[in-house]
Amino acid sequence: MPRLVLASLFVLLAACPPPKAGMATGFRVFYPDAESSPRGLVIKVGERMQAKPAAQDCKGPDGGEGRWANTGAKVTTGELPPGLVIEDGAIAGVPSSAGTYKATIRFSGVTCATQPTDDKLVHVTIIVEPK
Repeated sequence: MPRLVLASLFVLLAACPPPKAGMATGFRVFYPDAESSPRGLVIKVGERMQAKPAAQDCKGPDGGEGRWANTGAKVTTGELPPGLVIEDGAIAGVPSSAGTYKATIRFSGVTCATQPTDDKLVHVTIIVEPK
């Protein structure tokens, strides 16, 4: 009986994929403009804005800084302020209504140093102040 258990354990472990080369456990996607303020991204009604996403801790196989990419980004929960849209992961446009907006953005088809990784969720707070 013990041999059967060991053989089953070996098969189970052999079926688990090894960690992806070049993938750092701290790899994340975020909006630097939104993180630079404790309140979130603060903008004014009627002013054009653009917030581009960035990545942190994307390392190549040699441990050097790697490039990241995605094939799409969309709001999955919450909403962006009226007048703002997501294009190529960037939040851009001219907000038309004051208020506090919270959204979760899902980046899909994410790669780090050309290695596929899980989709990334980014939570963002956007405060639109009156003129």
